Amino acid sequence: MAQAKILIVDDEVVVAEDIRRQLRALGYLVVGVVASADEAVRLAGEHRPDLVLMDIKLKGPMDGIDAARIIQTQYGAPVIYLTAFSDEETLERARETLPLAYLIKPFVRSDLRAALELALFRQRVSRIAEQRGRWLDAVVQSMEDAVVTVDQQGRVTMLNPAAEGLTGWSQPDALGKAVQEVMVVLDPESRRSVLHPAVQMLRKGTSADLGGRPFLLVSRNGHEHRISDSAAMIRDERGDPSGVVLVFRPASA
Repeated sequence: MAQAKILIVDDEVVVAEDIRRQLRALGYLVVGVVASADEAVRLAGEHRPDLVLMDIKLKGPMDGIDAARIIQTQYGAPVIYLTAFSDEETLERARETLPLAYLIKPFVRSDLRAALELALFRQRVSRIAEQRGRWLDAVVQSMEDAVVTVDQQGRVTMLNPAAEGLTGWSQPDALGKAVQEVMVVLDPESRRSVLHPAVQMLRKGTSADLGGRPFLLVSRNGHEHRISDSAAMIRDERGDPSGVVLVFRPASA
């Protein structure tokens, strides 16, 4: 595994050099030690560090919080703040940048190591989740089947291109609207309105048995499509219902 790249930003030379020695002893690659916010931003752009150790109090027009905000926005590098003391207003500004951790000076090597390992682990997990999210989004967007997701209140949260084609709704127009408005479904024989599968599932709090029967979907422009669909409950990390995903396609005659 490649060494994690760390950028140190601290205007106390002795402290910064001590942190550099500790990081090297722990097996990390120090890509730079700088004392100003401007230099921190510049080196972050050059080296794209995996993590930045940032002193909150820096001399100059920008402090460590300003630098952290720019680095996170432009380069996506997470930050651990270093601080000896700070007022509540400064700490509130720091919290808004969502740092991975705080280290209170002076700290011992075991504290530094624990903070780094935890921060880098959280960052790896976050990147994996982002990559999987992008992969899943690409798969859904390229599917021939139509896919619609709704939240716990039955409001549309996503349509893929196939769903846009069948419903006649664009995703921007459909977002936040009730699924019954975007997907008007009728009984194909009686042509009467039926309880929408997504609404049925949300009311029961469990997957609904659709019985494999088709529905008649009336699109926004009045076109009718005989469709078959399947639905599944979306659950949060605690296992509680948080929405529904519907997958449907034109039914065979």
